[in-house]
Amino acid sequence: MTWFFVPRVLSAVFAIAILMVMTHILGPAEFGRYNLTLLVGTILFSFTYLWLVIAISRFHHAKEFEGRTIATVLGTSVVLALFLALLSSIVPLFLPGEWVDNLKFAALFCVSHGMHELGTACLRQYHEGPKYAAVTLLRHALGVVLAVGFILNGGGYESAVIGMSIGAAVTGAYALVIAFRRSGIAAPKLVELKTYLSFGFPLAIVSSSATFFAMSSQSLLAILAGMESVGYFAAAQSLATRTLRLPMGTLSRVVGPSVFEAQEVQGKVSSDAVLTRYFSFLMLISMPIVAVLICSADVFANLLFDAAFAEQTAGFIRVLAFASFVFGLQGAYLSFAFTRSKKTGQQLIISVASLLAHAALSYFFIYLFGAQGAAYAFLVSAVLSSLVYYSAGRQIDRISIPVVEFGKAGTGVIAFAPFGLWANASTDLMQQFALLAVGMAIMFLVFTCLGQTAALTVVQKIRRRLPTSGSPFSK
Repeated sequence: MTWFFVPRVLSAVFAIAILMVMTHILGPAEFGRYNLTLLVGTILFSFTYLWLVIAISRFHHAKEFEGRTIATVLGTSVVLALFLALLSSIVPLFLPGEWVDNLKFAALFCVSHGMHELGTACLRQYHEGPKYAAVTLLRHALGVVLAVGFILNGGGYESAVIGMSIGAAVTGAYALVIAFRRSGIAAPKLVELKTYLSFGFPLAIVSSSATFFAMSSQSLLAILAGMESVGYFAAAQSLATRTLRLPMGTLSRVVGPSVFEAQEVQGKVSSDAVLTRYFSFLMLISMPIVAVLICSADVFANLLFDAAFAEQTAGFIRVLAFASFVFGLQGAYLSFAFTRSKKTGQQLIISVASLLAHAALSYFFIYLFGAQGAAYAFLVSAVLSSLVYYSAGRQIDRISIPVVEFGKAGTGVIAFAPFGLWANASTDLMQQFALLAVGMAIMFLVFTCLGQTAALTVVQKIRRRLPTSGSPFSK
């Protein structure tokens, strides 16, 4: 699992570095336009390629498809690419030029992102860990180098989108070539396509709810508060998403095949056991990040952004961090009730209703509180949506929340809080990071003393790797 999880976490670190670079060289307004373009491209991806990515994860081990899933997904993706090419040639006949100019960059990102996500999904199923890691990390490395180079040569936010798209396309093409050599390519049967679509498309829209929510908030901000407010809010939201929802979602995607395989091969009890253990690891990676972003928001805002930008974003970060954690639990854990039972249609209905409610809340809160209201709306929407998810999910597949594990993680956060707040009040960078390091160490010690499953697993793995021969403690 390490090969598939750690690279995604490191890619989040790359993404934060990219966030820092882009906000500095683009400025708040241009960064807002850049972020909105990527959001539109990601939404296009959700309606086109994402359901195929989901089909690979869910049905690769399903007996009824006899190992044909990847081959048929590759065949379907080729047909879909041809359809998109035809559609892109027709759209300019009906839309005005300014719309076409904006959408073409979003479409470029959509196709490139789709190539990368399909490729990495295949590598995950074939257990190609080192290649998966290389493709995941090189995407951002190549993309940011090209984006910065294009911008420094006179380009605007469009150049940044092009650079990041090329990084995704090149690495995705490499992964798809490997998948093609392993699986071949096949035309999908109608019954297979119907199964992939009926299961994967609702889930694709659901799993992209974060993008839809972000798009609605930022669009309303652009209308009601201006594009500069979008830039500040988008920076804070990107930070919260990359540090919280991305690791949580990535862990879910890594563990998902094991959850489904256990259900298909050994039954629900075995699948429940995998989920319970997984929840502990979910707490281990998410709770420390939540604690740091809430208690020490000013530290990271001033570290990542220039002074004026940091002042505008710090207030967003605290609220969005907690909102991202709640949304992360919804998508990375509660959603398994719907995917295991294949009730993704019901999940879609809940998500659409939540999105409409969020849009209304966002308009109301932004109107009352200004730009900060967008963050408040996100938090309220996260809590309400997750409560509905939990209630509806228990009606179809009773996935329990391990309250004991949650309590242990919460105790660790309480132990960290004084150090995080002290670091936030400090003005010396070295002291800030020293305090955060001490707080994190104490948090992990509390986890271990309380018997938190994931923390104990980490300790056991460290002990097994430590050399014991010749040590005075080994006698």
